[in-house]
Amino acid sequence: MVRIANLEDIEEIYNLNTELFVVLNELKENIYNPIGFPREYISTMIRADNSDYILIEDDDKVVGYALVEKRAAPIQIYECFKKDEFAYIDEVIVLPEYRSKGYGKILIEEATKWAKTRNLTSLELNVLSNNYSARAFYENAGFEEYQLKLRKEI
Repeated sequence: MVRIANLEDIEEIYNLNTELFVVLNELKENIYNPIGFPREYISTMIRADNSDYILIEDDDKVVGYALVEKRAAPIQIYECFKKDEFAYIDEVIVLPEYRSKGYGKILIEEATKWAKTRNLTSLELNVLSNNYSARAFYENAGFEEYQLKLRKEI
């Protein structure tokens, strides 16, 4: 079952988010701590008009989510940039024991529906360059690389 989160889901979202940050910490320990976003942040995103946590359940247990929000390119004040409003997928997590069962695909499909109901024409997300399984998943879901972000440690 897929549904939109409510305030009663904060603890389950927090636990899943912590799972996500444990993985991010393993991939880039100099950037990420293995703890989730504060519960206050989750509450704010649930209450906001421009974002939703899309939850996926298996036997009444939340086993994954996608956090999606409406965003706009911040530099639209200049004429050289076109107006660009899009759906941004902040996070996607499916518990390890529920992966490869199509739940991630369903979450992306639901995020796409979410965007279409808001008259948005694209989805964006970020993925760590060394998160090969996530990159492959997103590419299989139809995402294409269009911008490359580089970093140099000093």
